[in-house]
Amino acid sequence: MIDWKSIRAAVFDLDGTLIDSARIWQEVDETFFARRGMAVPPGYAEEIAHLGFAESAALTVRRYLPSERAEEVIEEWRALSLSRYRAEEGARYFKPGAIRLVSRMREAGLRLCVATASLPEFFRPILRAGGIESLFDDVVTVADAGKNKSFPDIFLHSAQRLGVPPASCAVFEDNGKALAAARRAGMRTCAVYDGQPQPVWEAICADADVVLYDLRRCAPFTEEG
Repeated sequence: MIDWKSIRAAVFDLDGTLIDSARIWQEVDETFFARRGMAVPPGYAEEIAHLGFAESAALTVRRYLPSERAEEVIEEWRALSLSRYRAEEGARYFKPGAIRLVSRMREAGLRLCVATASLPEFFRPILRAGGIESLFDDVVTVADAGKNKSFPDIFLHSAQRLGVPPASCAVFEDNGKALAAARRAGMRTCAVYDGQPQPVWEAICADADVVLYDLRRCAPFTEEG
């Protein structure tokens, strides 16, 4: 449980937490590997979920496509996925209750930040499409932090940018490694369900202060909470 009266800021992951991006990236992965006559490797999505673009591309080349260049892989991913994040298409990808939850937290006086492995050309249009870009005080990326989200740095950097002690921050995440990193940063943690396999989800829940199957049920910020 979280004593929300002690919380002064909320840090949100974007893909998989506020946005139902699994379908987007599943399509991207399927197209990308199909062009090479391959199926998507088992566990690939989970393997790269906590990494930024550069690290994901480096891992992909190292393990699966040693004859290719990471820079070209990144460009191909960008071309495949960017149109799905464009402002005119973006609002439909928000999870039910996500926009209202962010709005209610802002109304309650919390400072808000997005902590993401995504790139500005992706996250800015979709936040704008959802009408909530202006509600966030800041956006911190893995590039800003200098490490991926399996390390506490991005969360500590977010708290610093917001001017709030880590202990007064709540982090919303769907990824277990990122959630564990947020806990190591001294923050309270909210696990967000995103279709994780049951063993993975159970492990995530065991390390979370709050478990959310539905963003419409986050007390005290939603009527259904």
